[in-house]
Order: sequence, then C-alpha cells, then structure tokens
Amino acid sequence: MGGERMPTGRSGDSTLDRVDLIFGAVQEHGYLTLSEVVDHTGIPRSSAHRLLTRMVRMRWLLRVGSNYELGVRLFALGTEGVRNHWFHRIAYPRLRQLHTRTGYVVHMAYLDGTEAMIWDKLGGGAFGAAVPTRIGTHRPAHQSAVGKVLLAAETDEFIEGIRHLAPATSRTITDLDLLHGEIAQVRERRFAVDRAESFNGIGCVATPVLAGVADTSDGHRAVAAISICAPVARIDNRLVAPLLAAAADITRHASPNPMLEHRGGV
Repeated sequence: MGGERMPTGRSGDSTLDRVDLIFGAVQEHGYLTLSEVVDHTGIPRSSAHRLLTRMVRMRWLLRVGSNYELGVRLFALGTEGVRNHWFHRIAYPRLRQLHTRTGYVVHMAYLDGTEAMIWDKLGGGAFGAAVPTRIGTHRPAHQSAVGKVLLAAETDEFIEGIRHLAPATSRTITDLDLLHGEIAQVRERRFAVDRAESFNGIGCVATPVLAGVADTSDGHRAVAAISICAPVARIDNRLVAPLLAAAADITRHASPNPMLEHRGGV
C-alpha cells in the first residue's frame, strides 16, 4: 500500500508517466498554469497542453481561467477508495472505539517510500484541531511514532537508505545511529513513542498492524500503523494497553487477508 512517488522536474517516457508528473505538480502547488506545469514537469508544452485538456475532459483536473487544479473525480475516487478499502472497513470501527476509550486523537498511517502517510484521523474538538495532521498528508517517517513503527518493520538496509533526517522540532531524531537504536527498542517492545518530535507540545504512541501480507508491490512489511496523540505531558504507559489491544483486534479480524484468497484468476 503506497510506493515511491515519482519526483517532479523530469519528463517521463510514457503518457502515464507524464500524467503522474502533472498530478504530482498540481498536488504540490495547489493550482498551476500551463507554463508552470511545463516548468515543474519538464513535459513539452504541446504535450502538456494536450494532456491537460484530456484530463479536464475526464474530470481529473478542473480548469479555472488559466489555472488547473485537482478535479472532482479525484476527490470522489479518494473518498471512496478509503471508505471501501477492505482493511479500512475492518479497522475503522476499532479506531473509533480507541478514540472513544481514550478521548484523544487516533491516526492510522502507512509507509509510502520513506514517509508516513495519514490514512485516517479520528478526533475533533479543540485538541483535534490543534493536531495539524490531515488525511492524505505525508511526513518523513523518522519524525513520528507511526513512522518509527513502520520503519521498524523494514530491514536495517532500508533504514540506512534514508539519506537525510530532517528535523521537525528540536526533539526530532536527526542522527542515523540514534534512529537505529530507537528502532531496535521499537522492535523489542512493539510500540514507539514520540515526545514532541513531530509537533511541539504533542506526543504520540504507535504500534504496527500486520495482516499476513508478504507479497506487495511496494515491498513494505507492515500493512499500517495506528497511534494515539495527546498533549505531550499526558503521554505515558497507560495509553499503551488500549493501543496494543486495538491493533491486535484489527489484526485478528484482518486475517486471513481477503486479497490473498484464491478467486480463480491470475
């Protein structure tokens, strides 16, 4: 679930590559003109114009004056993709129970390259609004509890491949040796702690969720991770038990993985 995103700034060889570059550029900047699409993707102007016209016609993009933004079809696809995904259908009621039980913000995320992407977020009110995360957003995995437990499911070689440990706060781990030490602890105790490493004043505890997936296109070992986020002063071991119980319940109901059941196809 999730893979490396093609960076903008170079022209892909195929039509699909170029469409992906356009999506990435528009997603990053919010809206772009034709000239800006050309600048950010490297796609020749005539080809970019032709693709943009087709993408507008298919409602993948919306043209407003001379600018292009993501279209309604993408919003519908994304919403239904989350809501109808087999794993999300299993996990969501248990995430809701975890939020009700603790009263804090609950996240579910998965690994996209070396970044953690927020798959779902539960928790409103003043504190929910104070946690600056949104569904679909990416953050470097080393900066958060959900990211660290997802990295813990990967190999040491994978972690060595992370080239730059950028800080989000003064508490973020930015040394690779320290990250390896933290990952070793996470593997041993099955949960990670973030004490204002991602956002000032906010802490989280997280644990991975496994569902028997061994053959995926992205090669990642954990299906997802779930976390509880609270004011950093309230992060303690009392949050660990309900977190682990929720993850175990999700894992139990997600096994066997329905995508691994034989349906007679290839």
